[in-house]
Amino acid sequence: MPVTVKQLNVYPIKGCKPVTAESAACLGTGLPYDRHWMVVRADSGKFLTQRQIPKLCQVCVSLPPEALLATGWGKLQPGAALVVSAPGMSQLQVPLTDPAAPAAPAQIKNVTVWEWSGAAADEGDEAAAWFSKFLGQPVRLVRHLHSSGLPQTVRPTDPEFAPGHAVKFADGYPLLVSCEENLQDLNSHLSSSGSSPLPMNRFRPNVVLAGFEGGAWADDAWGDVAVGSVQLSYVKPCSRCKVTTIDQETAEEGKEPLVTLGQFRSGKVLGWAAQRKSWTHDVFFGWNAAVLQQGTISVGDTVTVTQPRTA
Repeated sequence: MPVTVKQLNVYPIKGCKPVTAESAACLGTGLPYDRHWMVVRADSGKFLTQRQIPKLCQVCVSLPPEALLATGWGKLQPGAALVVSAPGMSQLQVPLTDPAAPAAPAQIKNVTVWEWSGAAADEGDEAAAWFSKFLGQPVRLVRHLHSSGLPQTVRPTDPEFAPGHAVKFADGYPLLVSCEENLQDLNSHLSSSGSSPLPMNRFRPNVVLAGFEGGAWADDAWGDVAVGSVQLSYVKPCSRCKVTTIDQETAEEGKEPLVTLGQFRSGKVLGWAAQRKSWTHDVFFGWNAAVLQQGTISVGDTVTVTQPRTA
């Protein structure tokens, strides 16, 4: 049984619910419109996620399906928009803007994502009021400007792991890839300790694979892979944070899966901390990937390991 793509997820607004797709272009910065928007503090422009506001997980978004294709912009209908909804809120529509179009000077806002600071486009007072009301604090919705040509909009990935690549508002890398067999193994550990199984949405992956002949965690040995017409490089295992403990439907926080992952997927247990002491207490699920060759990824595509991991 070959390894295949089982699910594709695009997260248009950082920290909010995903849009699922049957097929999507895969660009240098990842899937189209993935983490293209984010919510920031109104005063400082600092990014906000479920780490600070778990309620973000209840914000639903939708995009025109054609927006996720390589030729999407040219095929969008007039009035195409990002549609946002949440419990107790009226629907919000944010018009889609040509990614290559420059933002008006009045729209430019200085924002911060982790260690990076740069320019983004503010989506206006209506969007800001909507999110501020739902989240209960003053915030703004901003849009990435990577394709605008402005140098202060380019956010490079960590050069130690993915030199020469860039990302939008994702935490660090263009794609996050996970596997059903790994989740099944984690849930077996959770069941053994009396905890309930967890769904894949706790880990917020872009690409979900299935069909590992080598069993769970076989992807730890992968270097470069071919997925459809796309070439990816597995550049760094993904260390997990408190977002994985948040129920993505109710926004309630718990302790799992971090406690159980710590028992068998920590840097210390895996032996990875021998070379990187900072990983000793980190726990890992999924792999961050960079895009070596752009193309299209579709559900059902076969995955082939073209280069095993060498270190």
